[in-house]
Amino acid sequence: MLRMILLIVLVVFSGSACFAENLALKRPYTFSHPPNYGGCTDAGDATDLTDGVYNGSVWSNKGTVGWVSGAQSKSIEIDLGQICSIDELAFESGADTRSQVTFPLAVMVFLSDDGKTYSYAGDLINESINQEKHAIHTFRLEGLADQARFVRLQTISGGYYVFVDEIEVLGAKTKGLTPKTRDLTQDAIKQSAKDRIPRLRQKNSSLTFLGLAESRLAEEDGKHKAAVSQARAALKRLRTEIMARSEAEKVNFRRGAPFTKLDSRISQEMGEYLAATGRSGLLVRSANPWAPLLPFDWDASAIASRPLMMMRNEWGELAFNLTNATSDPMELSITVADLQAGTIRVPSTSINLREAKFVEAYGFRLRADALMPLEGQLNIPAGMTKQLWLTLDSRGLNPGKYKGTISLAGSEVSATKIFTFTITPVAMPKQPTLNVTNFSYMHWPIAKADPKGVAKDLREHYANAQQVISPYLPYFEADAEGNFTKPMDFSKMDEYMELLPETRLWILWTGFDWDHRKMHPKEGDARRTKVFTRWLKDVIAHMKEKGYGYEDFAFTWIDEPSQKNMREIVKPSSELLRRIDPQAQIWMTISVDNTADSLAEFEGLIDIWCPNESKLGWDFWQNKRTWFYGSSSEKGRSPTGHYRYKLWQAFKHGCVGNGFWVYTDSSDLWDDYAGTPTYSVVYDSPDGVVSSKRWEAYRAGVEDYELCKMLKDAIVAAKTAGKGDTAEIKATQEALDKWVNQVLNKRNDPTVAEQAHRAFLEHLVVLAASE
Repeated sequence: MLRMILLIVLVVFSGSACFAENLALKRPYTFSHPPNYGGCTDAGDATDLTDGVYNGSVWSNKGTVGWVSGAQSKSIEIDLGQICSIDELAFESGADTRSQVTFPLAVMVFLSDDGKTYSYAGDLINESINQEKHAIHTFRLEGLADQARFVRLQTISGGYYVFVDEIEVLGAKTKGLTPKTRDLTQDAIKQSAKDRIPRLRQKNSSLTFLGLAESRLAEEDGKHKAAVSQARAALKRLRTEIMARSEAEKVNFRRGAPFTKLDSRISQEMGEYLAATGRSGLLVRSANPWAPLLPFDWDASAIASRPLMMMRNEWGELAFNLTNATSDPMELSITVADLQAGTIRVPSTSINLREAKFVEAYGFRLRADALMPLEGQLNIPAGMTKQLWLTLDSRGLNPGKYKGTISLAGSEVSATKIFTFTITPVAMPKQPTLNVTNFSYMHWPIAKADPKGVAKDLREHYANAQQVISPYLPYFEADAEGNFTKPMDFSKMDEYMELLPETRLWILWTGFDWDHRKMHPKEGDARRTKVFTRWLKDVIAHMKEKGYGYEDFAFTWIDEPSQKNMREIVKPSSELLRRIDPQAQIWMTISVDNTADSLAEFEGLIDIWCPNESKLGWDFWQNKRTWFYGSSSEKGRSPTGHYRYKLWQAFKHGCVGNGFWVYTDSSDLWDDYAGTPTYSVVYDSPDGVVSSKRWEAYRAGVEDYELCKMLKDAIVAAKTAGKGDTAEIKATQEALDKWVNQVLNKRNDPTVAEQAHRAFLEHLVVLAASE
């Protein structure tokens, strides 16, 4: 009898949760924007979301519905057929930032009885889920206690894609419900959703920051149970405040994390915890500058390679992790004493101090990435770790062993750290042999704001190949027969090129992608051939007049041409140029549906091939001047595993050039949620260009490439001289093979490339001594 009473009580108090019906099952819905992701879009999209079948939100599965790019805000509206009692909504989605896929930034729910007026019910994205690996998750909005016939889900993309597998509306078909008066018209919903985005974005960002704190406490659980318990209780209270946030704060993302007042309170609680554990107020640790770092990595001691060893004329990197183990913000003054090289004192001007700012990549991923120059002061929020980054410029320094001292001082704390590095007699070439392009167009906002700073930054990162995009190339005026009626004006092109005077190779992109000039050859159109012939002759003549030789420039007709465009645009354009001037060069990116077999018919028509990295390794590239390029270079990518890695790929595959999309762009460089996420490797500031760990890692990779080439050349020279069987040459060949394979096979290891760099230098020093 007691058991029966208990069962009745459970049903009464949990009735709707236990017996709630999926009211959306088999119900129709409409889209504001038709699904457009090719991997899963099909006719089934019209029923997939309410068919009751869960397939895991995999974007290659036709049961998933997906969108790519386009409007940030898109809606799905379900018609339940009658006014029903609504208790809960469920929304299943997938994410994996390795594939640039994230959960939506927000999924706002609006309810209506008549399809004319609506009210806001809440946001389905209310949890912090790790998006850095493949994740399928069902988000839930519970406890609604409302009614509706029409359920609108306003999705806000959190990156490039939105994917959803199934939507459930849980409740009951209650009889006798009458329509309610609601405050939003259909037209007002979009603006209402837009107004809520900053607050919801800050909510989900703070939940992620809170999650990092909670994860860090979990690691401490066995050490300081009482302090951990107290900190967890405080964080739980903060979670309630985060979920109840009613207004968005104005955030300056250049300051780095913590972004909001609630974030600062999270770090303060972590500072309270650290103080309770008896740690020193300021913790200072030497760190591997390339290792990942999170705000609460207090004990981060990622193994750095052996003491830094450098070539002359290259840059080197050192780092210290500084933790504020108090409950108050900490202001530190930082000074670097002059370097000591034996008994010789060297000014510290060759050392640049920077703070690695925590930025937020889409998918709410925090990265210590932006390298903000320091002017002697560093602020560390309570409970957080920040990284002090040292860039060493060996230009002008003599070979030798150097010792430096860095001093940190606050109101109640101080510390002194010694660092050492060695500069070998081996010299980085003043002009690297590798061709480097990062599509650093000078019309982007940061380049317009600071053209000299951008030019200097590009030069110091070895970017020696640049594009002149179509709008800056000269336009012609011609009559109906194709005769030019006036000389072309090259002033816009010349002014553009003058911004980057140290460019080694200019790539002139004619923009046949859009055919604005109506001049690429087409069969049966004599006028096009005539104007293109004249245009090419005049451009080549102008380049010669400016002092450029044939090796200093190349034409490219279209970006990433398909097989069809290769036949219809690239081939006739290249054949015409060959007839006009066979010495003029052609540079082409190769991507999409091109294969080794399809490219065979273009032998002899392309001088410099630049395939996408996915097409490396083909036999077709043998004995050709081959570069390669990649994209997807957003701020969440690993500095060493993505950027530095590219240059080791280049050496492995015998490439003589490399590029990636992109140096900078027109997106907000600090805030990935302000619109389309940025691919930029630099940030803007009132004082000019701010570098990143990713950009510094790419530069280190170029220096790695040159070291690899120096070793290879030394081995070839020795063999040519009949000395290939010496122990030194055999050891050098073994080291070259070993480290190239290790770097490529351990791309996620942030230490291996630096270890290889040092090993190669040691071999080159030995070889130089044996000559």
